[in-house]
Amino acid sequence: MRGARRFSTTRDYDIVLFGATGFAGRLAAEYALRAHPSKRIAFAGRDAAKLEALKASLDSDADVIVADAADAADVARVAAAATVVASTAGPYAKFGSPLFGACAAGGTHYCDITGEAQWIALMAHEHDGAAKASGATLVPASGFDSVPSDLGCQLAVRRHVDVHGAAPTRVDNYVTKMRGAFQGGTIDTVVNEITNPTPRPPTPSLEGVAKTKIDWAKGRPFGTVALGGTTRHLSPFIMAGANCPVVRRSNAALNYADGLIYSESMALPSLKAAVTNAAALGVGGAMLRFAPTRNLLRSRGMLPESGAGPSRAKMLRGSYAMSFVTTGANGETTVTRWNGAGDPSCISTTVFLVETAVALAEGAAAAPGVLTPASALGAPLLARLRGATWGEGGDAPVITVDHGEA
Repeated sequence: MRGARRFSTTRDYDIVLFGATGFAGRLAAEYALRAHPSKRIAFAGRDAAKLEALKASLDSDADVIVADAADAADVARVAAAATVVASTAGPYAKFGSPLFGACAAGGTHYCDITGEAQWIALMAHEHDGAAKASGATLVPASGFDSVPSDLGCQLAVRRHVDVHGAAPTRVDNYVTKMRGAFQGGTIDTVVNEITNPTPRPPTPSLEGVAKTKIDWAKGRPFGTVALGGTTRHLSPFIMAGANCPVVRRSNAALNYADGLIYSESMALPSLKAAVTNAAALGVGGAMLRFAPTRNLLRSRGMLPESGAGPSRAKMLRGSYAMSFVTTGANGETTVTRWNGAGDPSCISTTVFLVETAVALAEGAAAAPGVLTPASALGAPLLARLRGATWGEGGDAPVITVDHGEA
């Protein structure tokens, strides 16, 4: 039942943007002020001077909240002031746990842009009960990790049921285009996951996770798939490790189908491109593991520094495309296409995060607890995203979704 607790009449702010002075946080602040000027928004972070500078640069009268992510009293104060906290302060396994727990305990809705699957599982294990008791809905992975995969799979399953009268047995997400650049914070998170992995929770974070089987082998090079009458060559998708567990949790919560098989892979135009992508992921992951090779990559301009990211012009040139192919028990198929305008890690992530926060602030959450984008918001969030544009010279819809032939 929709209509989780709303606090906009009793809390000081509709949305507090935590980590607002970082690269991702600034983008979120800009978009939130531009797209939702009626919302009561505050900027939070640990550096008062940087927060004031952000306000001045955006010509904003938003309040600022000085708070250290590691200080329990500080994050409790942030949670108490907000209807929703939207956090861009990662790596979350390093900096995010106190704020997550404060929101769960304090009845404060929450969303972030993490792609740290093990950390999400740990937070769900530790705080789902408290969130349900307090009425808080917490939605980690509300950026490019993992909104398109999660909502796209949900939409594809529903399309298959509408067309064929039964749920599919398999959903394959083929990423056919990916044009964008990494932020420095993303690299920091990947390095932290590699060098300091989050421990696995002692028990599953959500009943029913066994309902879904992840086909991790689908993206191995040398496989092919026919999409739109064209043969494409398969290769691993860098974000599959973040996205697949989110989709699995959504199936557990929403009961798409028992035994559903889900996969994510790149579907590239040539075998050379597929092999090159796979090799780059393997070599790149190995080089990120060690400080000397990381420093070498940064010295040659191959990795962004912390707090840095692509230029505005480069962000606007970015785009991506996904095709969700569903298959039923008798081989029947449907195709749902999700296309994104703008850099995935910058423009898409920003819009997804802020629109998730606004939806939570307006009471659209289906239930309290530690949920996924699909299980928390689903269709209301999709409707918001379909109507969203970036502005600032990027006036095309941030996403378009349609259905077609394989």
